[in-house]
Amino acid sequence: MRKRKTGSPDPAQRAREKKQRVQAFYTPFSALGQHPAAPPPKNRAKKARPVQDVSAAVSVEAEESDRLFQEAMKGVVPIDRAGQERVPPAAPVSTPARFLQQEELEALTHLEDLVSGDIPFELVYSDEYVDGAVVGLSPKVLKKLRNGDFSYQEYVDLHGYTRAEARAVVIDFVQESFARKLRCILIISGRGLNSRDKEPVLKQGLVSWLIRAPLKSMVLAFASARSYDGGAGAFYVLLRRNKGGAPLLTPAN
Repeated sequence: MRKRKTGSPDPAQRAREKKQRVQAFYTPFSALGQHPAAPPPKNRAKKARPVQDVSAAVSVEAEESDRLFQEAMKGVVPIDRAGQERVPPAAPVSTPARFLQQEELEALTHLEDLVSGDIPFELVYSDEYVDGAVVGLSPKVLKKLRNGDFSYQEYVDLHGYTRAEARAVVIDFVQESFARKLRCILIISGRGLNSRDKEPVLKQGLVSWLIRAPLKSMVLAFASARSYDGGAGAFYVLLRRNKGGAPLLTPAN
């Protein structure tokens, strides 16, 4: 038979009993709070940054630049401008434009020089062959002359002549051919194998005669002949076109 408790228990005793019951369980996180810390409010006012004094920095830099300039200019004496005048700029020099009319005039002048024979000759020497042409003549024409593409219309052989006799024969032959309006002729000078010093005296003289008066005004080009026409001992001579109808007059020089 259970006995009924009489009276209420002591409050201090009940607290001790409750504490003993709680300590019977392992609670390692009991010291932690039940709720996480609240985040800081978003609308919190930002701290104002200190404003730098820009004007003061600019002023210090300007003073330093002025000080450096004054130090650099020590001892400089200003130029005396008394009596000076402003010199006006020179007038621009205009270069005339190269118009078509000017180009045509230059071409016409060049053609007149070709006709009159005042254009100098360009000579090309090799071991035995010699070529010559007036300055400005097309290289194609000289190439055809070298290849023998122009059929010669008359020829003269200088074998057996002295240098003086050969010169007179060449001058007469070229002038007569020009008067007959021939365009290509052949002059055989020989190689000088039978000469006293075994030198081509007539060959050297022929080149000199063709590029000087009175024949230079009639000759356009000359070139050593092909082997079947005499080779290095003969020359093709290309004459200018003779458009005149009057008889040829030989100048005094």
